[in-house]
Amino acid sequence: MKALKYITLLMFVFLFVACSEESPFEVAEEDLNEAEELAEQKYNESQRAENSVSEEEKCRRGISTYSDDYCCTYYGERCSYYSSSSYMSDADKCYYGTGDYSADYCCTYYGYQCAYVYSSSSSRYSSSSYYSSSSSAVYYLTASKTMKITLTSYKQVSSDWDGFDNAGDPAVSFNIYTYSDGNAGQTISTTTFISKEDTRSWSGSVSKTVTINKGVDQIEVCPKVIDVDVSSNDIYTSGNCVTVSNVGYLKSTDVKQQSDNNKNYNLEWEWYLY
Repeated sequence: MKALKYITLLMFVFLFVACSEESPFEVAEEDLNEAEELAEQKYNESQRAENSVSEEEKCRRGISTYSDDYCCTYYGERCSYYSSSSYMSDADKCYYGTGDYSADYCCTYYGYQCAYVYSSSSSRYSSSSYYSSSSSAVYYLTASKTMKITLTSYKQVSSDWDGFDNAGDPAVSFNIYTYSDGNAGQTISTTTFISKEDTRSWSGSVSKTVTINKGVDQIEVCPKVIDVDVSSNDIYTSGNCVTVSNVGYLKSTDVKQQSDNNKNYNLEWEWYLY
């Protein structure tokens, strides 16, 4: 009886397959094609969605085809990755705030992050001097100030000066130049600090004062040394100058000690503003 049931069931299956318009293989192929079409459809949809995302958003997600440099420069994104690159300049690192430099360094050398420096009340180092900054401080003079300059020592180094035993007759003075945002301002020529005969060295203290105008942010001091002669003076000026920037931050206690050491002479002086 059971055998009869199995035979009947097999006959029913064969009849069903025979009457079907499609074979099992054809059905499987159709299902595979449908799956491929669905996958392609989903891929196209994802591509359209990705194309609709702005380049800035792509940079933010880290999926942009552009470099980190591009994303950082144009959108301010991925700058931390860009800053770790060896080809990013120190100026850019200061601009984006991604480098290891302090705000003071960035402000002094590149003019970036100065707001952080100006808001601090602590003493900071400038490119040419120490200065104390506060929330109201600015890098230039907000009022005219007096500059007191003092010559402290002179020493002849070379031995070909005119005079007894090759000792010269030195006369020392200074030229002082001021600047405002890179533009030339005052040119001040001081009177003579010392004028000696047959002198190889001198030390002491001779001071003179000059007025520095409002708006100045940089002062350049250039010593002038000549060997006085009856017929004509021999100029031994080296051409070396010493520059101090951001003078608006200087206090009256900030004394600038400077020197000019060259093949002909050694000269030392100091100055401050008040």
